Amino acid sequence: MASTTTNKKTIVDFLWEWAENNGEWSKLLISKIVQTENDLINTDRQLVFDYFLQSIKLHSGLTPLKTIKPSYTPTNKKIELETLSNIQGVNRLAKNQSIQFSENLTVIFGENGTGKTGYGRILKTLGYSYDSHNNILSDIYSGSQPQSADIKFKTNSNSQVFNWNGSNKNTDLENISVFNNNCVQITLSDRQLIVTPIGFHLFNLVTSELNKLQDLFNIKISNYPTLLPWVDSLNKDTIQKKYISSLSKTSSDLTLTQISTFSNLRENELKDSENELKDLNKTLLQKEIENINSSILELSTIKKSINEAKTLLNKENWEILINFNEQIKVLESKTKKGIKEIAESNGIDFYETQQFQTFLKSAEEYIKIIDKPDYPTEQDNCVYCLQPLQSTAKELLDNYRNLLNDKTEANLEVIKEKKLLLINQIKKIDTSLNFHQSTYGLNCDNEAIQPNEITEYNKILDKLKTTFTKEKVDKESTFNFDYDKYLKIFNEKKENINETLKIKKELLLNLGQKETQLKSKINELKDRKFISKKTTEIKQVISNHKVLSILNSNINKFNTNSISRKTSEARDELVQSNFGVLFKDELKSFRKSHLKIDLSFGTNRGNSKISHKINSYSLTDILSEGEQKAIALSEFLTELQLDNIKAPVIFDDPVNSLDHNIIDDVAKRLIKLSKERQVVIFTHSVLLFNSFLHFSKQSSFKSLKYKFYNTKNNFKETGFVTEAEEEINKVKSYTGKINTILNNTPKGKSETDLAEDGYGYLRSAIELFVEIDIFQGTVKRYQKNIALTSFLKVDGIKLNQHKEKLNEIFERCCGYIKGHSNPEQIHNDPTLIELKSDFDNFIAIRSSFLN
Repeated sequence: MASTTTNKKTIVDFLWEWAENNGEWSKLLISKIVQTENDLINTDRQLVFDYFLQSIKLHSGLTPLKTIKPSYTPTNKKIELETLSNIQGVNRLAKNQSIQFSENLTVIFGENGTGKTGYGRILKTLGYSYDSHNNILSDIYSGSQPQSADIKFKTNSNSQVFNWNGSNKNTDLENISVFNNNCVQITLSDRQLIVTPIGFHLFNLVTSELNKLQDLFNIKISNYPTLLPWVDSLNKDTIQKKYISSLSKTSSDLTLTQISTFSNLRENELKDSENELKDLNKTLLQKEIENINSSILELSTIKKSINEAKTLLNKENWEILINFNEQIKVLESKTKKGIKEIAESNGIDFYETQQFQTFLKSAEEYIKIIDKPDYPTEQDNCVYCLQPLQSTAKELLDNYRNLLNDKTEANLEVIKEKKLLLINQIKKIDTSLNFHQSTYGLNCDNEAIQPNEITEYNKILDKLKTTFTKEKVDKESTFNFDYDKYLKIFNEKKENINETLKIKKELLLNLGQKETQLKSKINELKDRKFISKKTTEIKQVISNHKVLSILNSNINKFNTNSISRKTSEARDELVQSNFGVLFKDELKSFRKSHLKIDLSFGTNRGNSKISHKINSYSLTDILSEGEQKAIALSEFLTELQLDNIKAPVIFDDPVNSLDHNIIDDVAKRLIKLSKERQVVIFTHSVLLFNSFLHFSKQSSFKSLKYKFYNTKNNFKETGFVTEAEEEINKVKSYTGKINTILNNTPKGKSETDLAEDGYGYLRSAIELFVEIDIFQGTVKRYQKNIALTSFLKVDGIKLNQHKEKLNEIFERCCGYIKGHSNPEQIHNDPTLIELKSDFDNFIAIRSSFLN
């Protein structure tokens, strides 16, 4: 919306002061914005940007600017609504309805749900408001329908028609301002001024253009990329990677040449280095070292086995075994000889058998068990058969016992046990030693080769072991085996392998260093070869860095902070004091000047903001709803005066929460406002409607033009508009509704529902009849005074004549109306026949008072 208020110091003065601090391009920007009072077209915006680039030497060829300060004459425009018609798809508004607007004041009255707000929503979606919610629904019971309406209006007396389709806009109608109940809370919060005062829209336009120029600036920056997508493919720590990773406007072309030159000589050097690296097989060398360690471990194990055998199967133990055998032989011969002599002398057979010897031992054990250590004595019988012993038997038993208890047998057992222990130890000697590692190489089957020495060792030692363990060792045999021979052979082998291991380890250590050197050299040569093909691209990035350095040093040129500060200066000088004076006058008109409200202003991205407090407290926290609405109305009316465009103002229920005292004040103030610009009121307040109707007939306001409408429902549809020639809440308005019910039979409603509606209207008609016709308006529900002069017109005789019948009809109305039934009475559904009978009686009673 263009702004048109005049000032002593023009807005251009402040804008030009800003431009003089920002270069010729900013003067060109201000000149074009003042000239068009609109967003710049793309070509003009690009031209401003090109002049900016030329000022920082990133563009050339433009003619030098010599821009002079533009002059600014605010637009003087008057917009008037003429008709709103052909409405479709808006809530449940009826078709073929039309509202003709008065040049000054138009008032549309309607009860809740009669469609008046639907008309207001159409005008609200065309204009602007504190309340930005503009969602208009179709009839939700009939499904979505296309929305449309025709708005006929005049701009500076030139008539035109705008065909609204539910979403389109008209630049003139966008100046319509709307105030509704939702505006109160928004108004009293910290907010932007809804009306842009005194050409302050130019600041908004400059701010908007600076943001768009910033977008061009960002696009310009994006045209100079500095990232090379292949940089990560370079090898770590090469001079090429370090150079590319640190490119800047100061990067040297000479350095680039030095690190990117790649000749045939360097190509050959790269190939030679790669071949040399292939020959350094670290993995193979590590595997060899692992195998050598395994061979050393296995040699140590074999030597350990040989040493263990040396300590067991040797000449000393061989001779010990021979000695054991000799001792056993002597002891066994001695034991057998004693038994033989006794047995032969007594004629005993099989004395040399093992069974006989076992028998003797068992008998001796039995004698010990029965505890007869002196057995046999002179008196003893045989312990086996208990028969008396003869002298010869007794002598034989003595000889047996002496022989068995001799230590020779015990010694024999000890020697045999020692011999057995020695043999068992010799049995454990391993005579199947083998090499599992490739210590002596591998055969064609990839198996470890067994040296002759190990085979010979196993064969000779196994033979000696067998001789030893099979008890074939006698005093004629000798032990002759050279363990040291084999130990020496395998020890020498181990020492040789250790030397090889040492060499391999040293080679591996040097291999790592050599490998690192070769890899580093190869990486550098590869990166050199790679960027030798990228020098043009790299040079372009260096050039981009130089341009970006210039751009980044001017990155704040389009920052809106400076224009916001200039907006604040202009607001402080041109708006703030004027706003305060006007606001105080508006508070006086609503008798709220006793509220000491502190106004403060600020700027947000070029837009003026306002906040309000009372002793640092928010108004919504301490004031009543009525006081809040009065202040919100005052601010709204104040802002309207800051704009010279005279566009219609829409008020939707402006007196909710206001007491009857201030309603008249609001009515008078809005009538005064209609002298300056068209005012449209939507209200369900009978007091406000009657107040407008009352003041419209007074001499001070009688010269203005008015339109009064009443909206009604007709069953499912709302928004039926009729002109209201008298005060709302007359008997005629309700008798008309009852006649509609009785004379038409609409579809979709039951007889009971229709009759209940009719009785509701009849009840209201009776109340108004008593107020207006019987008591002659002496006391009115919607008026403040009591008209005692009218009291003399009351006809008491007629009142006494009809009051009982009238009260009977009234009570029946109350009984049939939903929500008014007496719970102690039996409820019967009303019928249209009953309604017609009671309605006719009411008309007859009323007629007697009207004659």
